[in-house]
Amino acid sequence: MRSIVVPVNFAPNAANAARYAADIALAIGANLHLIYVMQIPASVSEVPLPESVFDTMRDSGYELLTDFQTKLTKRTGGKVGVVTDLEIGGTEAKIESYCKQIKPFMVIMGASGDTLANVINGSTTVRAIRHLPYPVLVIPGDAKFEAIKKIVVACDKEDIDSGMPDNMTFLKELSELLKARLVVVHVLTDSEESSAEAIEEYNVWKKGVAAFHPEMHFVRRPRVEDGINDYLASHEADWLMVFPKSHSVLEFHKSRTRQIVQSCTVPVMSLHE
Repeated sequence: MRSIVVPVNFAPNAANAARYAADIALAIGANLHLIYVMQIPASVSEVPLPESVFDTMRDSGYELLTDFQTKLTKRTGGKVGVVTDLEIGGTEAKIESYCKQIKPFMVIMGASGDTLANVINGSTTVRAIRHLPYPVLVIPGDAKFEAIKKIVVACDKEDIDSGMPDNMTFLKELSELLKARLVVVHVLTDSEESSAEAIEEYNVWKKGVAAFHPEMHFVRRPRVEDGINDYLASHEADWLMVFPKSHSVLEFHKSRTRQIVQSCTVPVMSLHE
């Protein structure tokens, strides 16, 4: 059965992401795996953390997970299995090792406004987007799950040239599960080819994704993130999909990733090649 991993903490945006994840799990027939990573505060002295303080922190973590489990089970009418796990250590390392064990269909994390919260903070979310070898869906703080009808796929020349072969199976499965339409948006920067050349390349690429019947839109902007945001401002979309990679026009440096995730009003999914 498909699994969705959701890192949680005490922040409101994490709770919203968990609710969103529960709704997706119900829609596609998946289980939820909630993980809370308890970090031991670094001490400026050699004095170890008192056992009573450790026990209080651990108990609070278990209470958090139990509360999430109860509420999400009720939310889904008991139709979604909700598994919880508390880990102690570094947030990023524990999330990564947990995902290697579960091998999730996707990972869902929370984002809010101008900050990416607390334990799942900006650096953790950004690193997850850039490095986790699983689809990562980042949920804005006020997003509510509704039927996913249109997914905008931000695509660059390298993606078209390669045909995105490593992601085809997932894209096909996702679009079928959600009954969603894929719309490919190619942002042409000043250094790129003309629209006519891009269209010719796209027509060749499209043969490999005929099953999706994707639309193609071209946007010319000096910067990729500007093109994506401008398109979303004038077109309806339920999700945005991006492909972080090394050495391409959509190379997602920490600052660029943070800017797109924070400014985007719809959930953003990253897919690695």
